[in-house]
Formats: sequence, structure tokens, C-alpha cells
Amino acid sequence: MDRVLHSILKPFDRWENNEGEARNNEAKEALVIFYRELSKRKPTKKYCLSNSLRLHLNYIPYFVKLKRAFDQRLYMRVCNEIISLMHYDDIFQRRIYYNTLRLIEEYLEVGKDIYGIRKNN
Repeated sequence: MDRVLHSILKPFDRWENNEGEARNNEAKEALVIFYRELSKRKPTKKYCLSNSLRLHLNYIPYFVKLKRAFDQRLYMRVCNEIISLMHYDDIFQRRIYYNTLRLIEEYLEVGKDIYGIRKNN
């Protein structure tokens, strides 16, 4: 697990998301910082299966949970789910890396300019 990326989200690693609106908004800001840091890095070119069950699509349940947490605006839960994803899978695998960036872009409106073209933040 990447220590820098983990350290950005770790202070907000609360599945319950029960520390108030201000703390939830801080988690949202941490997700933007996480996005910017992740987008500075390149995905790995070497393919490897997921760590846990050795399945190609093993990461999908995490994205379902992430999407649900984003829909509910539970940003501390989003941090928790991303940390879980990074623990069990390599976030730098292309299939995970690009989906993570796109999901954060979609919900937090980062990484795109007014024309919908992806920016490098």
C-alpha cells in the first residue's frame, strides 16, 4: 500500500461517518488531495490479479460501495472504502487506477475543466 496516499485518507477512515458535517467536509477535501496525488502517479504496466481471491474483477464490490457512499455524501466512508481497496488490491493496476480517478472526478468535480476535458491537477 502506498504510504503517502494512505496517510492522506487515514485521518478520515471512519465507516460510520458519525463525526459531524465539518469533519465530513474535511474528508471531502482530503479526497481532492488524494485525487491530485494519485493523478500525479502512473499506473503500473504489469498486469496482476487481485491479491485476495486472485480474480480479475475482485475490486468491483469496492466500487459499488464507493459509489453508494458518494451518492449519500458520506465522504469519511469513501475514505474508508478506498483504504480497504488499497489494502486488498493494487490501486496502480490500470483497471483500478483509472476507475478510481473517474469516480472521484464524477462526484467531486475535480480533474475536468469547464468543457469536460480532463485536466492534470
